[in-house]
Amino acid sequence: MAQWTYVPSRSPPAKIQRRVTQWLKATHSIVAPDRPVVTFTFDDFPKSALNGADIVETHGGRAGFYACTSLMAQRSPVMGEMFDPSTLAELSARGHEIGAHTHSHLDCAKARLDQVERDIGENLVALTEAGVTDNVSAFAYPFGETTYAAKRWVSDVFVTGRGILPGVNIGEADRSQLRAVELGSSAASRRRARAMLKNAIETKGWVIFFTHDVSNSPSPYGAPKELVEELASRAVEAGAVLAAPTLGSVLCGVMD
Repeated sequence: MAQWTYVPSRSPPAKIQRRVTQWLKATHSIVAPDRPVVTFTFDDFPKSALNGADIVETHGGRAGFYACTSLMAQRSPVMGEMFDPSTLAELSARGHEIGAHTHSHLDCAKARLDQVERDIGENLVALTEAGVTDNVSAFAYPFGETTYAAKRWVSDVFVTGRGILPGVNIGEADRSQLRAVELGSSAASRRRARAMLKNAIETKGWVIFFTHDVSNSPSPYGAPKELVEELASRAVEAGAVLAAPTLGSVLCGVMD
């Protein structure tokens, strides 16, 4: 059964541990694109995230979709219908990237490394059985949670690992825990997203946005369609490339 209610600890020690883990780079990479790179990503993911795919495509780009396979074909009490095999097939055919997100939506910071390896392995097998034939080279940590040991393992299996600690990736970075910026409906979330996009454009960096559902009336975990449209439009007008995670890593010089 899907776990819809788990929330990681937000205590001061847990927050400190997150910062320490981010600081301990598992893979030293240099992010140095020729022009700004903007990546839109959707976690878990509900079918309404296809609205995000539509918007990104309209502006000439492609997005990343991190699939948690225990949620496949289920109905979230908050986000509505989740993806199914036909959703994966449609997105792949349209050129979007399907990424891994563990099978059980595992808190990778609380699990042993062997549990993390097994759960991600189950995720990859389930994606293959659901018809994903492309190599899965992008991964996102559920809840943004990880450990240094898990990051090291992820760096050996995937081209990129994405966290949720905010920031623009530029200069020295950790490709196994890339920074990202959450998209939401609140005024504060909108301000931060706009500021991070501006920063990425000015520094010629790589900003990765993440959310879950996308609609005119999104859940507390989702983003309004008009915000995704605004950011994509501003990015392209400023000369940025809209790229899915693995292509983004190539454009930024992180991977050949």
